[in-house]
Amino acid sequence: MPVRKRIAFITVNVEKLYQTSLIEALSRQSAALGYDLVVLTHFVNFDNETDHLKGDENIYTLIKQLSFDGAVIDLGSFYSRSLSKKLEDMLCEKGIPVIALDYVSDRFESCLQNNRENFRQLTEHFIKVHGFKKIYCLSGPEKIIHSDQRIEGYRDALTENGIPFRQDYIFYGDFWVNYAKDFAARIAKGEVERPEAIVCGNDFMALQLCLSLAENGINVPDDIAVGGYDGNPDVSSYQPSLTTFGNAFMENGIGAICRLHELISGEAPTQRIEVRPAVKTGASCGCKANTSGNAAISEKMFARDMSMGIFMHSNYSSMMNNVKNMEECAIVLAQNAYLMDSRSDFFLCLCDDEESTNSGYTKKMLCRIAYSSGKSDITPRKFSLDKLIPQQELSDEPAAYICTPLHYLDRNFGYCVRRYTGAVIFEQYYGEFCQVAANSIERIRMLDYEKSLNEKIQRLSERDILTGLFSRKGLISRTDTLSPEQRYYGVIYCIEGAEQLRGQYGSEYVRQIIVSFAQAVNLSCARGELAARTGSAEFIIIGECDDSDFPEQLFVNSLKSNLKMIEAQQNVSISAKLRRLSAVTQSGTAPTDMITQLEERLEATRSSAGDSSSAYLAKIRELRYNVYEEPQLEWTAETASAKIGISTSYFQHLYRQFLNMSFNADVISARLALAERLLASTSLSVGEIAEKCGYPDASHFMKLFRKKKGVTASEYRKAISH
Repeated sequence: MPVRKRIAFITVNVEKLYQTSLIEALSRQSAALGYDLVVLTHFVNFDNETDHLKGDENIYTLIKQLSFDGAVIDLGSFYSRSLSKKLEDMLCEKGIPVIALDYVSDRFESCLQNNRENFRQLTEHFIKVHGFKKIYCLSGPEKIIHSDQRIEGYRDALTENGIPFRQDYIFYGDFWVNYAKDFAARIAKGEVERPEAIVCGNDFMALQLCLSLAENGINVPDDIAVGGYDGNPDVSSYQPSLTTFGNAFMENGIGAICRLHELISGEAPTQRIEVRPAVKTGASCGCKANTSGNAAISEKMFARDMSMGIFMHSNYSSMMNNVKNMEECAIVLAQNAYLMDSRSDFFLCLCDDEESTNSGYTKKMLCRIAYSSGKSDITPRKFSLDKLIPQQELSDEPAAYICTPLHYLDRNFGYCVRRYTGAVIFEQYYGEFCQVAANSIERIRMLDYEKSLNEKIQRLSERDILTGLFSRKGLISRTDTLSPEQRYYGVIYCIEGAEQLRGQYGSEYVRQIIVSFAQAVNLSCARGELAARTGSAEFIIIGECDDSDFPEQLFVNSLKSNLKMIEAQQNVSISAKLRRLSAVTQSGTAPTDMITQLEERLEATRSSAGDSSSAYLAKIRELRYNVYEEPQLEWTAETASAKIGISTSYFQHLYRQFLNMSFNADVISARLALAERLLASTSLSVGEIAEKCGYPDASHFMKLFRKKKGVTASEYRKAISH
């Protein structure tokens, strides 16, 4: 199928009913003359140079890249002067006929509303129907053609009806709401003499004037009648209903398409859609509201409001936040396509590059989802950019295509297309719908990039990229060089529930926990230990054994202290999530074998963690470390079992099973070990040492020491001092 003749319409603010009504009028006239209407628009209508705006405005590169027979440009809706100039430059370079819609251009032929005649009719309604003579004109900014034409129409109506024109009845506003608020306040205060009526240069000023007059105690229309201009559907639902001049903007758009057709073909249009501009009465002048023609607008407003409620209660954003690849992304988009009006079709088209470009679009595009006639197709399909959408999706009849950007900041992914063959319904949240999709595509890109980079670095490096510790490969490489004659201890730590935490709080939260724990490990490796991140949430530390029963204890205690400090500084909770296992090499056993042993034990512990007494081994060992670290505390089997969460009898059974001694006997051993160190290294009296070891009764301590050691405390001190 050959590409149908196309007219480009460059505009912005298409979420407004005013713009969709204009697009619908242009589309109907274009279709009547055999053209597709391709609307190029972006979402953020600001005048600045942010990366996001650069990405948003990239959609207009399609002016250069697509074929068009002619174009209509609505520069009056753009706030950015620099963008306006770029758009005019691109259209000039394109070399096609261009119509400047409702603004004066020194580069293109202009098509302007007949503001003078229209505003004359509006003003005349207040004179002839209501008999008003003292009528003010609130126009737009001074010395612009739209303001001047309205004032001329106002003057014509007064002159034709024998009312003297007074310059002091002319007030220059801003075509927005700010001046109207101030103007109403000045009238209420008596700074401006109260008129019988005020005709305004557009509906926004008129509506705001009505509201502000009412706030100041002035009734519309009983005290002052007000009229608007444009027949803007975006203000049609407010009260009081406005008397305005309607349909002129649509009639002007139709005229622009007809004139463009003449420039393209050299022939007069064979068919022209009829739209009749006229005064539309409302309550603001004192007339009964004329509701003819309101049905279509009311239906659009109802559909817009209903769809907004559905969108607000949908799970679309959450679903898109969890996609991990483009297949899942397309599925979620298909599941949520119901959020778009069923009378339109939707296409998401991506640049055919693994790394999306920052400017323009690729010659071959990839349609990732097509939602047409209520059905979704997520089969990836390549197509030529000049087709706009895949060949098989092109409509048999002329249609309107609204093209919007798909990007993350200034990174361009592609574009989205909405197709209409009838009424144009454009949801207020459509920009957010597209941006959520773009954010997910960026996250997928980053996940793929991170995965690729990590795999590459892991192959080439012995360091873990996230923590800076050794990787498993690096740890094995280092332990292979250790002497098998030396004894080594190994400790494996696992941050339990990391994947659940990732799903609950996100990947960044889990990264913070892993990095924080790695920092604590690094601080604790003060005696030449080897530390590695061997899994997503697993760490192994290898160190040389000393002569103690628990050679890993110094490292474990140091890590506990450093971790406590880091948790406080970084406001994270890690200690409660840790699982720890330890091992010691035997003479002639390679440390590398211990790594495998620790990993196998961790896996076995995970498998049997709920039903085996071995699940309590780590807790009992940690308890024993604490006893030997602070033996002077009041340690009892009752308090110890409560900490572990088991009964006292079961605790005593497990303690003896694991350590071949009772808990009470071990507490005594810990206290006497402390006493030996104090006797050897201090000049404290025996009574003072007894108290520091948890025995307030010195005689009891001395009897116990002699019973266990075979000598008195004084004799022990003398013996080791020689």
